Amino acid sequence: MSSCTIPSVFTTCLNGFKCPPLLSTNRATIRVNEYRPVCAQLGNPTIVRRSASYPSSIWDHDFLQSLGSGYTFFTLEIWNISKIKRRRMKHIYQRQAEKMKGKVKTMINNVTNPLDQLELIDALQRLGLAYHFETEIRNIFHNIYNNEDDKWKKENLYATSLEFRLLRQHGYHVSQGTHV
Repeated sequence: MSSCTIPSVFTTCLNGFKCPPLLSTNRATIRVNEYRPVCAQLGNPTIVRRSASYPSSIWDHDFLQSLGSGYTFFTLEIWNISKIKRRRMKHIYQRQAEKMKGKVKTMINNVTNPLDQLELIDALQRLGLAYHFETEIRNIFHNIYNNEDDKWKKENLYATSLEFRLLRQHGYHVSQGTHV
């Protein structure tokens, strides 16, 4: 049986990488054909996380829990009451919703300034309530689109852009150059 010695030092090849050691046997010297990449890391790696450095909230948990609306108590307790009481509560909420819709409709009809009308429509759309007032909104857009008087938006870029955006969103053909 032939003896084999492995040197403990890696040799540097021509390309600058560490090559495996040569095996020396009594018969011949051969190079080991197995190359295994060696990765080493020094020390403990620190994971760097981005931080937005947000200030802590001024509202603590107890304060947030103390906030409530008139509906909170009923929605929490609604499952503990009978079906008849639940129907009654549902009708109460529906009546309140209808009253509020009526108030908003009168608000829409009482506003005469076109900019205020557009801001109200924009707010209703952002709240997701515009579908309740489609006819009123359609009438306002029709009046604004057919109105020849543009004095209210002549020097106001915000009013011009709001009118342009809302009319375009609702399918009115508004040219880009007529409002500038």
